[in-house]
Amino acid sequence: MALPKIATPTFDLTQPSNGKKLSYRPFLVKEEKILLMARESGDKSDIYRAIKQIINNCVNEEGFDVNEVPLTDMEYIFIQLRSKSVDNMIQFQIRDEDDGETYEIEVNLDEVEVQFPKERHDGIIQIDETHGVKMKYPSASISDSLSELETINDVMNQMVFHCIECVFDKEKTYLWDKESEEEKLKFIDSLPVDAYSKIEEFFETAPYIEHVATYKTSKGEEKKVAFRTLNDFFTLD
Repeated sequence: MALPKIATPTFDLTQPSNGKKLSYRPFLVKEEKILLMARESGDKSDIYRAIKQIINNCVNEEGFDVNEVPLTDMEYIFIQLRSKSVDNMIQFQIRDEDDGETYEIEVNLDEVEVQFPKERHDGIIQIDETHGVKMKYPSASISDSLSELETINDVMNQMVFHCIECVFDKEKTYLWDKESEEEKLKFIDSLPVDAYSKIEEFFETAPYIEHVATYKTSKGEEKKVAFRTLNDFFTLD
């Protein structure tokens, strides 16, 4: 005799980057095993690959591929999955640098939002009077490779390499994906310093997830702590 099937609820969320509604189910024991195995490996890239696999398993939208959505969307979707699958409330201990005391902080994952800059960037970076590049925000496809990098400079270089959509001049547009890795690296190395700084600014003003929690010290002083990445919200080590 076949065992009964357990009904799984479904929920909706709004994809931050485009306002599209996504239907999803909570992750189940089989998905939790995927995450636990990745954590046991101690490799952050394994954890992020597991997160993407779990999201693809749980989102009920035909043709959805988490690797094609912005990295910020991936983080937001996983936070919503964690909220509905385990618990929306998580507790942290914060050690205050001034008084040395440890304080308990509670964060409601349902209150986590994506913050957008006041002025939207069209991604166009003008290099000189003739040449320019069109940038795109990093997609979830590079999350596992970014997790392996140790310095901010390495992360920025990797993001620039993956997030140029095209190069253009007055006569032609050159699709970045059509060029060889060698040509891409040569082009990036040939950029003027001020143009590269503009590209860095594009990433610095990109959307990001954030939740600000407050606590009161033993001296009655109210302080704030900001959570901005999956590493902040969950222990991925």
